[in-house]
Amino acid sequence: MADQTSVDQPGRGLTEIPDNVLSLTSVEMINLRHNKVKALPPHFGLCFQASLKRLWLWCNQFTEFPEVVLQLSNLEILDLRENFIRELPPNISALQKLQKLWLCENRLESLPDSICDMENLTDFMAHRNKLRTLPFGFGRLKLENLNLRENPLIQPPLEVCIKGMSAIAAYQREIEEAKVTVSVPPRLKIVVLGNLMAGKTSLVAALTRAVSRLAKEEARTHCMEVKEWTVSESELSHLTGTTDNTSLQEFVFDVYDVGGHDTYHTVLPFFVAAHALQLLIVDLSEYRTEDFESAVGYWIRTVNARAPGATVCVVGTKTDKLASQEQVDMAYNKLKRDIDQMLEAELSQLRQEIERLEKVLEEPFDDNSTTDDILSDAKRSSVRDRLVLLRRMVDQQPNIVLQNTVSSSDQLTGIAQLKKTILSLATNQELFPNVRSSIPKSWSLLLGLFESARANNGSVSDSGPRICLPFDQVREIGKSVCLSGENLNSALSYLHETGRILHYKDSPSLQKLVFHNPTALVQVLRAVQHHDVVQLFDPTHSGFDYLSNSGLQKARENLDKHGLVRTKELKVMLRDQVRTEAEVHAVLSLVEKFGLCHRLGTEEMSDSIDRPTEWYRFPRPSTRVDYNTWSEDVPEGVEELQIGCRVLGSFPTGLFQRLCSNAHKYLQYRWDRADRVLGSTGTRLVHLHHRGDKRTNHDHITMATRGNAEDASDLWTAVLQVQHELESLMTEYPAVASEFYVTCHQCLRIGAVEPHRFPGTLMKHPHAVEIGTVQCPVADHGQVNTALVLPPHECNVHVSGLDGTRQVVNNVTTINNTQNYDACQFGNNNQLIKNPSPENYE
Repeated sequence: MADQTSVDQPGRGLTEIPDNVLSLTSVEMINLRHNKVKALPPHFGLCFQASLKRLWLWCNQFTEFPEVVLQLSNLEILDLRENFIRELPPNISALQKLQKLWLCENRLESLPDSICDMENLTDFMAHRNKLRTLPFGFGRLKLENLNLRENPLIQPPLEVCIKGMSAIAAYQREIEEAKVTVSVPPRLKIVVLGNLMAGKTSLVAALTRAVSRLAKEEARTHCMEVKEWTVSESELSHLTGTTDNTSLQEFVFDVYDVGGHDTYHTVLPFFVAAHALQLLIVDLSEYRTEDFESAVGYWIRTVNARAPGATVCVVGTKTDKLASQEQVDMAYNKLKRDIDQMLEAELSQLRQEIERLEKVLEEPFDDNSTTDDILSDAKRSSVRDRLVLLRRMVDQQPNIVLQNTVSSSDQLTGIAQLKKTILSLATNQELFPNVRSSIPKSWSLLLGLFESARANNGSVSDSGPRICLPFDQVREIGKSVCLSGENLNSALSYLHETGRILHYKDSPSLQKLVFHNPTALVQVLRAVQHHDVVQLFDPTHSGFDYLSNSGLQKARENLDKHGLVRTKELKVMLRDQVRTEAEVHAVLSLVEKFGLCHRLGTEEMSDSIDRPTEWYRFPRPSTRVDYNTWSEDVPEGVEELQIGCRVLGSFPTGLFQRLCSNAHKYLQYRWDRADRVLGSTGTRLVHLHHRGDKRTNHDHITMATRGNAEDASDLWTAVLQVQHELESLMTEYPAVASEFYVTCHQCLRIGAVEPHRFPGTLMKHPHAVEIGTVQCPVADHGQVNTALVLPPHECNVHVSGLDGTRQVVNNVTTINNTQNYDACQFGNNNQLIKNPSPENYE
């Protein structure tokens, strides 16, 4: 017993360290994660001073850092995630051999200066704390892995910190060398949301211009409009009642008015953010409790899915249409009650699910076999992952503010009070800590030069670039303010994260461009996401002179029915936003980067953009393509490998469409419908399907292929590359509860109504060759082939990202007869299905 080298007691409900553990003398690893320990005994450090190297105290109940740990001179890994620790000891550097320090999801408000002296530290995870500053020497650390997200950091700004150690080091070095920082003028983004005709555009006019502009139907917002609203120091003084002018500073708001049409919901997640104020507009004159989900619930869930804990200010509009103040109050109280009930119900549901999963973890392990060990461990790992997410969702409920009712008619009733509310929220350091921060003076000068470039090339008569600048030109601009190399990259990263510019360093097609006018890109989205195709292809516009009336009609049908448009027409649609061929390339690459479309055709884009074989598909709610679908019955002699993702509750708008666009780089042929895609990787068909389950209120996205079990590695490769794309997309929705799974292939064969789903965490554990079968617990077929449940060791999937090599061909109507396709890969008629090719119309 004294020679035992590890103690592994996770999830045992322990409240203190067992005496038999303290009697050990040569322990190198202690794992006590997921227990209820509040403190370590005083002699803990002395017991394990020389031997202990790894200490796992993840998810316990520590409210203070256990200082006895500082006596562990050989400690290399310390895991204190998900506790309640508020501060670290000043002498944390006593742990000189420590390599990995994990403190995420605690309550840390600061870090001691001595942490900068921990020369061997390589991993520091402190996301989801309350850190506002980093020690000035933090950039000296040689960290390989750093996570500081979801902290209210202002020094360095969070936008710098999330870019990693090189950005932090460059920032602190720039400050040290220049000794000059400047305050960033306070600026906040406001995103205006709500149903069609709720009064958004009229409200924006009342806020930004203090005028009534009752929008008629033809004046609806198309996709999005951006207005700048500047509140002067004198107006601030008047609205806030502040007499101390030294504390006042001009405040600028960028107001994004999002169109209410369904077509525009796909782009909404790109603008919603935790560091923005969301205004949710509700028409009080038409509000009914039965309309709550579409008018209010959907929007709040959409915001919180993308930006957990975001502030949503709900504004009731059109009060002038109600007969009396009593009716206004009744409608307002009804709306408030419905919101409170929704939040209470969702919180209760989360807590019930947490309680259920905690009971699952208390169930004993089934240790009958190696296979059962693997399945049991995978199930517990999946449950723990979900528990972490659900607990986080409880802590990050949306911050709903409901205290304003207005009319945007001539009297502008309630608008002044709404302005006061907005200013009160915007100046709240707890809600928006990064509104006021300091940056190196050179960064501020660089921003000023970009703003000058925007102003100078905005004229229609100017032939220069309007939306983006080549990086060579940006490099020269940087030199003029003494920024180069890593310092320039850090400045660009900061400006990108704060929305002043767009620069995608990880994208081969976009890294050589800087989009110095992001608001102009909204006009691009307005063009490509326009919901009215008749207006979009206006025959009176000279740009479409080359098309006959029948050609225009075919162009409309291609976009409306199939979501397809040629680059030639795209160039005309973007006529007001771009001037050069290079800008056309840049804009289309950027829209593709967003996952809003994918390109069809045999060749990459070149200087000749007008080739009639080049098409783009923009998935739209109205897209309807008929084809002979993937057979629901699995043919004899083959097996179906299916990976799925179950999304609980509200399904993120546009998620499936973005997956279909991102997956295009893996597909040589594809056939699209609103809820599914059938595509070929060249050797196998891959079937993507989105379906809702009304009984359980869950949505499922499944990714499947078919073949022989002997070809398991090939099957896994075909579906895992798409699964990785979906997994990456899901990280953009941190408050969406989802779980991956592998569907039992025998259940699929017999057409089980409720097929068994093995936990998706199995995919992280490639199976050993000797494990041949596993047990399906819900069907009579018993053992199933492990090769179709666990990915094999030799399966090696490389995900290249959106800008990787694309396997694309022309719209295919026939298939080369020399290609060998198994019958199981096809539809009901065992034939490749004809691709819905668009019509040429010149």
